[in-house]
Amino acid sequence: MTEANPETVVPALTCQDELLIRIADVPACPACDSPGLLLVRFRNSWKNQSGDDVHGMREILLCPLCSRGNKTAAELVSYLEADEKTDEKTALEEVEELEEIGGMIAAWVESLRQEHVDEGLLAAEYDQWLRGTL
Repeated sequence: MTEANPETVVPALTCQDELLIRIADVPACPACDSPGLLLVRFRNSWKNQSGDDVHGMREILLCPLCSRGNKTAAELVSYLEADEKTDEKTALEEVEELEEIGGMIAAWVESLRQEHVDEGLLAAEYDQWLRGTL
């Protein structure tokens, strides 16, 4: 099952670096309702309050609007939008395109793995929420 579609069965990932990329039947962005470009599922881990590693899965939708704040996502969105406008390709061009887009998706996922929560900002917003000012 996936977070985006609880009835979809997704194969298990076999290694840390493996990505599952979904390009067909991608759901709309939950934030802005724009059509999603692709959906990526990958292994992810984080530290809990005790400092222990928590391992899990992460599923991210590439949205043409919301994802543009991330530089590597913006490059991928631009590439995909430009690619939609091109004519039919030869088999060699399709293979070269797969290699290029695969590298771009891998770079985007790595940028997502490097993102961390700003604990100070989170604490400040939580404090504002408690006081009813957020």
